[in-house]
Amino acid sequence: MCGISAIYRFTKITDYDKDALCKMNEEMSYRGPDGSGVWCDDTCGMAHTRLSIIGLDNGSQPLFNADGSVVLICNGEIYNYIELRKELESKGYMFKTDSDSETIIYTYEEYGEKCLEHLRGMFAFVIYDKRRKKLFAARDRVGEKTLYYAQLPTGFVFSSELKTILRYYIDEPQLNVHAFAESIRFNYPIEQRQTWIEQIQRLQAGEYAIVNEHGMQRHIYWDPTHAPLFEGTKEEAKAEVLRLMRESVADCLQSDVPVAVLLSGGIDSSAVAAFSQETGKEIHVISAGYKGTHQQDERSVAKRFASERGLIYHEIELDADDFKSLFDEYMDRMDEPCCDVSAMSQYALYKKSRELGFKVLLSGIGGDELFFGYPAHNKTVQRYQLAQQFRALFPLSSWKAKKKYLSFLMHQWRFVLKGGYPYLSNNRYPVEWTEKDYYRFAQDAVVHFGEDDFSLRDVDVHFSYPDDVSLTQMYDSLFAHFMKNLCLYLGDRLGMAASMELRSPLLDYRFVDFVNRLPEQMKYDGSPKGFYKWCLRGIVPDYILDARKRGFEPPWDFVCEMNNAYQYKHISANHVFYNSMLADKLLTQYLKK
Repeated sequence: MCGISAIYRFTKITDYDKDALCKMNEEMSYRGPDGSGVWCDDTCGMAHTRLSIIGLDNGSQPLFNADGSVVLICNGEIYNYIELRKELESKGYMFKTDSDSETIIYTYEEYGEKCLEHLRGMFAFVIYDKRRKKLFAARDRVGEKTLYYAQLPTGFVFSSELKTILRYYIDEPQLNVHAFAESIRFNYPIEQRQTWIEQIQRLQAGEYAIVNEHGMQRHIYWDPTHAPLFEGTKEEAKAEVLRLMRESVADCLQSDVPVAVLLSGGIDSSAVAAFSQETGKEIHVISAGYKGTHQQDERSVAKRFASERGLIYHEIELDADDFKSLFDEYMDRMDEPCCDVSAMSQYALYKKSRELGFKVLLSGIGGDELFFGYPAHNKTVQRYQLAQQFRALFPLSSWKAKKKYLSFLMHQWRFVLKGGYPYLSNNRYPVEWTEKDYYRFAQDAVVHFGEDDFSLRDVDVHFSYPDDVSLTQMYDSLFAHFMKNLCLYLGDRLGMAASMELRSPLLDYRFVDFVNRLPEQMKYDGSPKGFYKWCLRGIVPDYILDARKRGFEPPWDFVCEMNNAYQYKHISANHVFYNSMLADKLLTQYLKK
C-alpha cells in the first residue's frame, strides 16, 4: 500500500513538476512511511511513497524493467504474484526484487494493456513506457484503490489523493456544486467520475487510461453485470462459493508483516476469520466496541467465536475522547465530502490496530451487497413490484378483472392504503435518514466558493429508480455507488491514513463475478442473505448466522456536541447537521493555499 503521483507533459517536465512531486509525496507520507522515491525524464515524472508489505528490503519504487525503458509506480497488492512470477520467469524475465508489484512490469511487457486480464488484486498503478512515450494508468476491477487525475494545459497529472492535485496543480479550482450537494444529501457522491472539484476526476473502477502526445483515451476493461447466468444446481453453486471464498482469504493472508482479521461478530467477518483459520496459520482477530453499555456492541459474540476457534483475540475500546483528539487529523486525511458518521470510528479503530503492531487488516466488507443483505432495500423493491401488479389490474372492465382486484386488496390491503410509498422511497434513495436534515439545511444554504455563491436550494439531487427495478438492479446500483464511492473509498482513505492496509476477501473479482452470475431466485429466498447463510451453515456458528443484523454505533453524543457548537466558514445556512459541517470543514481544509 502506498501513495502514487505522476505527471505527463506534452512539452517538457519542469523544475516545478520535480518539486511538486516531492511535495505530493510529503502530503501523503502517512500512506507510505517506509520510504519514498521520485523519478523524472523530459516527458514524465513519477513519485511514490511506500508502506512495505511484501518484499520489505528491496521493493522500493519507482520500479524498472531490465533495460529501464518501463517505469512503474503502484498502490496495492497483486495477490497472484507468485504464480505470475513463475510464469514470467519461464518466459525468460529476470526479477530484481521480491515485490509483488514487479510482476506488473513484466506482465505489461508480455501482454501490453491486456496485462490487466492477468492481474488479481487491488491496485491503482501508473506505467510509463519510454520507448512509446506512453503513460498507462489503471485501477482494479472493483475499485478498492483510488486514482484521481486532471488535465493540465500541457499534460495530465495523476495521484492517489485529490488534495495533492488540488494543492499543486489547480490554481483556480471550480466547485462542482451538484457533486458537492449530492455528497451532503446522500453521505457520499453518486457520480462515478466527477468529483466536487470541477477540474479533478476519478479513474473509474475497472478502467484504464492511455496518455500520449495525442491526449487521453479511457477504456473499461471489466463489467460484472453482463456475465452469462450460472446454470448449475444450488449445491454446485454452494461448492463454488465456498471454494472461491477460501482461495480469496488465503490470498489475502499473504504478507511479510503482521496481519489481523477485523471480527465484528457478524456473518461476513466471522466467515473470513473461519476461512483464515483453515489455512493453518496463527490468526489474530480484533474486535471493537464503545466504552459503556451499547445495544450494538458485539464484542461478547466475537470473543466467544474466537475462543471456540482458537483465534488470538484482541479487543479495542473507543470513547468520545478518541474522536475529539482525532477529528482534525481525520478531516485532514479526507479528500471528499463522504459524511458517514461511523467513519471516525473506523479511523480510530485502524489507528489503534496499528498501535497493536498490525500493518494489514482483513475485512468482511461486501457480503451485504452481493447477497441482498439490506432488508429496507429488499422491501423497497417488493413495493415497486406490488405497484406494478396493482397498476396492471386496471381498468376494471370485466368481472374477472374485478375479482383479481378484490384478491389483491385482500392480500395487500396495507400496500393499497400506502399506495404512494414506493415513490416516497424512491425519492429518499439511498439514505433516508439525512433527508429531513438536508432539505432543512438546503432551503437557505449558500456555498461561498472563491468569487462565486451557490444556492443549494436550486440544485436537484433527486435520484430515482425505474418503476420496474428488480432486486438485482437495486444491488448493482448499491455496489456501483455505496460500495465504491463510500465503503471502498473510506477503506482506502482511512486505512492508509493510519498507515494500514485494508484487504477485502469478499471483493475478489472472481468471487464477485461468480456471485453476479447466480440467478436472483437462487440467491434470494425472501430473507436477506438466505443463500449465503445456507452456504456457511456449519462453518459459521448458528448463533451468528441467525442473529439480528447490527451496525457499528456511531458516537452520537460527540456528533451532537460538534454540530451544536459549529460555526460555518464557507457556507451560510441556519441549520447545521453532521454532513453540512463536514462539507464546510472540507472547504476550509483544501481551499487554503
